[in-house]
Amino acid sequence: MPPKKANWVDRVFPFYQLLRVFTYYLDLEVWIVSHENSERWFEIRRHQRTAWPIDLDFFYGKREERQRYDQAQIRRVMEKKETFSAEHGGLSTLYVPLFHKGKVAGTLLTGVFLKKIPDASTLIRYWKELAGNDSVESNPDFIKYVRTFLQCPLVEEPVYHALQEAIEIYAKVLMDETHPEAACQRVGELREKVFSQHTPQRLWLDVLIKNNRFYPPTWFPLHHPSTSAGRVMAWEKIEMGIQRPPDTILALRVDNLRTHMGNELELVLRDYRLQWEIFKFSKSLPNTVASPLEDYGVLFFFSPSPGLNPVQTKLEILDRIDAISKFAESRLKVKLLAGVSRCTSPTDDISRVFREAVTALGFCGPLGRPILFYEDVRTNPTIPPPENFHQLSKRLIEAHLKGLTGEIEGVRNEYIDKILTQSAGRPEIMRLHFLYTAGEIVDALRKRSLVPAENLSFAFGDFERQLHGAGTIADLVLFFREFLKRLLTLNLKPQAASQEIRLEKVRRYLDENFNLDLKMERVARENGFSTSVFARGFKKTTGAGFSAYLRKIRLENAKKLLGSSRLSVTQISQECGFNNLQYFFDVFKRATGKTPQEFRNASKVK
Repeated sequence: MPPKKANWVDRVFPFYQLLRVFTYYLDLEVWIVSHENSERWFEIRRHQRTAWPIDLDFFYGKREERQRYDQAQIRRVMEKKETFSAEHGGLSTLYVPLFHKGKVAGTLLTGVFLKKIPDASTLIRYWKELAGNDSVESNPDFIKYVRTFLQCPLVEEPVYHALQEAIEIYAKVLMDETHPEAACQRVGELREKVFSQHTPQRLWLDVLIKNNRFYPPTWFPLHHPSTSAGRVMAWEKIEMGIQRPPDTILALRVDNLRTHMGNELELVLRDYRLQWEIFKFSKSLPNTVASPLEDYGVLFFFSPSPGLNPVQTKLEILDRIDAISKFAESRLKVKLLAGVSRCTSPTDDISRVFREAVTALGFCGPLGRPILFYEDVRTNPTIPPPENFHQLSKRLIEAHLKGLTGEIEGVRNEYIDKILTQSAGRPEIMRLHFLYTAGEIVDALRKRSLVPAENLSFAFGDFERQLHGAGTIADLVLFFREFLKRLLTLNLKPQAASQEIRLEKVRRYLDENFNLDLKMERVARENGFSTSVFARGFKKTTGAGFSAYLRKIRLENAKKLLGSSRLSVTQISQECGFNNLQYFFDVFKRATGKTPQEFRNASKVK
């Protein structure tokens, strides 16, 4: 029987289930490459991570090597005419041929992923191959590389086979060789039976606990108009393995005082293994969902048995923590700390409960308690009572929106002081508060329509990147203060502030595209400036003229490549946007007092 004709929904959304796998479970990129022009790549999906290993390839002068590798694999697709995976620098990519009339017309390929958890010696070897640098002890660049490497999805068996099948199915959909409805159904089965059972679910928890600005920071099913209180959605029962909404959150991390400490690399790998091993263990626990907590701990969401009195409920929670702790000690030789918080009503704010659990976890060490309930934190006389964070945030938001310049500094200082106290020095808690409050101000400004939405999004994106890259609590506070000042300026002087943001967009563009042939007149025109206004504004924003700033960026990147790559001086000149080699020599020597080769030799000696 011939397959039935696809309805309009199937024709519009043939990749729905595949994109759901990538959005919820595997944060992978997907591209199509036409063999008519293998240098043209069409992006189907972009990853959502803050860092990407391919960027490091480019930074350390391995762009051409990466491009040669990619082209070699695409040629291999044409020769083999079958799906395969290939590894480069320790990271794998899946390649699937696209057939048209029996011939290979193109390639469908994924972004990079890990097939297994690497050990320390493997990471050091890959680092040396990438950076040409033997220095790993206390090297911040190496640790940054490791963390970027470990952000790649882990695709172990049987997830790898499910991923391969899903990509192959959609390769056939693309080439009209299989029915979209059947493809969606099969990938949906893989999502339920494989991906959800072997990979932590990301989007559900992001919406649930992280005060997402575009979703209510509450337990979604309890407040959805189509469900009654206490019920969960059908897909949550299947994929999350829960029968009732979790009302208890456990936040766990390694107790470093009672566990053997290694060097920084060993600690990063230890926490990474802990997250994966405990996630696998959680699948044996009833009505439980586990998820990574930042890059150091684990979150457990569950609900104790119904019908218990408060004492019995607490005992059941303690039994659950004991089971997890025993597993961690026997499997990973580590001891755990646990912070606990619970909902007090069916309509409670689960994002607040999450913050309370992490706060309790932060107090475990200072109080010398391996397990701490947030309710005990509130009754401990040595700990300041918790503040009403909503009221604190509301006062700060109103002061900025009303432009109360005389009151803002006092309200801002009070807010930051209270957040510092209640977060117990945990940067992840501070980051959540700062993002939520700043996001509320941004949303309010967007509704007023005084500032273009794209400018607000750009400014907030910058702020998010700063917070996630902040190395200290002092940096978090500094970035938050500076962003609030920017938002106040946007509110009081929207035209001037918008121009400033547009100029910063230009600066970001130059920082990322310095190797292109850039002319000030064209850049100014494309960003809505006259040449004279742009030149004055750009110099005021950056402290340098357009040509001087661009030359500075190109020289800084040339220095990095000279010190960290094996590219020739000619190649580096071209990579950094100096199309004339002699001009590159002249500019470089005026800036550094050395020729490029002399600078490279001095860097090697150093």
